[in-house]
Amino acid sequence: MTPARTGPPVSTESSLTPGAGPADRLRSLLSWAVLAPSRHNAQPWVFDIEGDEVRLYADPSRALPATDPDGRELVMACGAAMANLKIAAAHFGRATSTEILSGHRRDGLLARVRLEERCASTPEAEELFQAIPRRRTNRLPLDGRRPPEGLVAQLVRDARRKGVSVRPVEDHQRRAVAELVAEGDRRQWASARWRAELASWTRPNGTGRRDGMPGYARGMSDLAAVVHPLLVRFTNLARAEAESDRRRALGTRALLVLSTPRDGKAEWLAAGEALQRTLLRATAAGLTASYLDQPIEVADLRACLREAVGESGIPQIMVRIGYGLDVPPTPRRPVGEVLRRFEPRPRRPDALAVRGPVVPQVARATAAMHPEAALH
Repeated sequence: MTPARTGPPVSTESSLTPGAGPADRLRSLLSWAVLAPSRHNAQPWVFDIEGDEVRLYADPSRALPATDPDGRELVMACGAAMANLKIAAAHFGRATSTEILSGHRRDGLLARVRLEERCASTPEAEELFQAIPRRRTNRLPLDGRRPPEGLVAQLVRDARRKGVSVRPVEDHQRRAVAELVAEGDRRQWASARWRAELASWTRPNGTGRRDGMPGYARGMSDLAAVVHPLLVRFTNLARAEAESDRRRALGTRALLVLSTPRDGKAEWLAAGEALQRTLLRATAAGLTASYLDQPIEVADLRACLREAVGESGIPQIMVRIGYGLDVPPTPRRPVGEVLRRFEPRPRRPDALAVRGPVVPQVARATAAMHPEAALH
């Protein structure tokens, strides 16, 4: 079976014509935001649009409590979606401003992004924008070729702009990191709860669902993709998965750890944005990527990874980058499903209430300026 391609709708400059209002422009830009990566392809984002502002919310109904109990990867996925939105806006000649909401909010609001004045696009923005629909999470083996000269150094510089450290795993650190990956696999696969969660997001190739991971994303035939969720749910595949991922960690030419100085929602959002720009830059260079996050998802292994790579910050995600076969895109929910509220015009602020003590002052000022008014 050949999986259907599920990239963004074909769009041209006319989709953001000067005659369109800012809310319509933002709705069009969400077509690229929703192409961001997320753990298990859960797509845990919701948007509200009001005038020239889009609000980004975490969707708790798509949380992964067994894999991501703190919601770190959920927020990072939202950061990646925000990165796509801003890159697409720049492509269409619009500057953006961003407000990050710190602390815990019951409504899940993470950030506000506002369209600003027109601006000229840049070669960098064009390169990243063109990579958005071509980026894939490649869960298949990568070959042994090294990335282009200078690419990793460029990824380090790009991430630093977002306050995120990108640290390549050095050759002498590789074996220790690979063993941590394998140990993370063994810990996760030993959990029936974790396996059930993974199985619930695993889809057959012919699925009509617009989320989750179809079998073809792992190179499975139609029959294997039907059987795989049952196998995941009821079989501990720890030994095979640990050995497979250990070999991948050892053999990947570019294995990168993204870290932040602190460990809160603002940092997770920044890490997600930096991650997406890293992935898009790699895609533009003809490479592909996937994740070896097990040592970060298993809490007590996270500090071990930090020590193994000599990182002073807090690891947020580990990504492998290299050359591999083309893989089809995984499904995406349409914009209409993730856009919760659409208000073309900004809400007018409420009129200021005139309090009692102010009234005599206003009356005295009026009488002083217009004495005749006091006679009526």
